[in-house]
Amino acid sequence: MSQTTIKNFSPEASDILNFFSRQAGSENIAGIVTLENMSEICQEIKPKRILEMGGGIGTISYALLKFSDAFVDIYEHNEFCRGKLKENLAEFNGRYQVIDDYRILPPERVYDLMIVDGGSGKGKGGGYHEAVWFFIMYLKSVKIVYVEGNRRLQRFFARKALKYNYLYKLTDYDNIIWQGEKLHGGLKIECSPSSSRILKMANFIFWELKEWTAVKNWFAYRLGRIRQLLNKKNI
Repeated sequence: MSQTTIKNFSPEASDILNFFSRQAGSENIAGIVTLENMSEICQEIKPKRILEMGGGIGTISYALLKFSDAFVDIYEHNEFCRGKLKENLAEFNGRYQVIDDYRILPPERVYDLMIVDGGSGKGKGGGYHEAVWFFIMYLKSVKIVYVEGNRRLQRFFARKALKYNYLYKLTDYDNIIWQGEKLHGGLKIECSPSSSRILKMANFIFWELKEWTAVKNWFAYRLGRIRQLLNKKNI
């Protein structure tokens, strides 16, 4: 898997993060890595229609609307967050809509960009744990799927769904330390439609092996940290 570390952040991405980090409900907003990635992806593909699973208080939504001319379909089940979305996206009225139930299928079937930042069915995430799979299977076309943070289960369901119709490439953005905080990266999946069953299966197996290596390394790191802590206690 291609791994990328972003070291420099644009003033625009920093301004968006600072604006949202001061608001109520900012505990779980997207980090600077994701905001910078949204800027780069929007410049790269110039999306016209975007699907966002998990709008929260609007951090990613705002970045998408700011960095593109796209219309954004936003899923958000939480009433407080829906109110904040309306407040924070006021300058973009007419360019987005909020859908409050993950049981409602996406309004369109062709999207340039799909953002996965919620809908896990866990805790306050709303949705259901296979929502990513159902949505991708429903779509006729998607160019890029971006999974924010370290959502292993949703990454798996995205790959599982994409294998039926696409060849894809994974780019994993590393976690970084920025201003004394550990910030999560994300996973960018670039999708190309394919009718070849053999190529699609080979592509799926290749990336599953790559992803398993990343998961194995993560567990090895965590076990190493636990051993260090136990050793310190025994000293």
